Amino acid sequence: MSVATGSMDTETARRILTQVPYSSRFTVGALVPPVGLRQSNVRSLGELELVLRPEPASLAGLNVDRLAAWIETEVGDPAGAAAVREVARAASSYAAACEAIHRLIRERVASARLLIESAG
Repeated sequence: MSVATGSMDTETARRILTQVPYSSRFTVGALVPPVGLRQSNVRSLGELELVLRPEPASLAGLNVDRLAAWIETEVGDPAGAAAVREVARAASSYAAACEAIHRLIRERVASARLLIESAG
């Protein structure tokens, strides 16, 4: 069982799939040559999954500690936050950490959707 798909209850799954209030959004940057820095605000892990999707000509810009804190406090997913910290710490580079975090968020969102579908 991966860190991302560890046991999750229905309430956590709902929080993962629900948007946080606008005032609690998380900002993610992306370096996009030759345009420069592009900024996105996300309000859910589903939106974060899309923003972090690897693209050949860009690199996400985020503070991993702030991201983990946002997932823990605003989204309400302490297990997901711990998993983000764990995969980032284990990564060999910042780019590898971004890719690992994207995979983790993608798995977490997919697990939440599956749980809600099976419960509903």
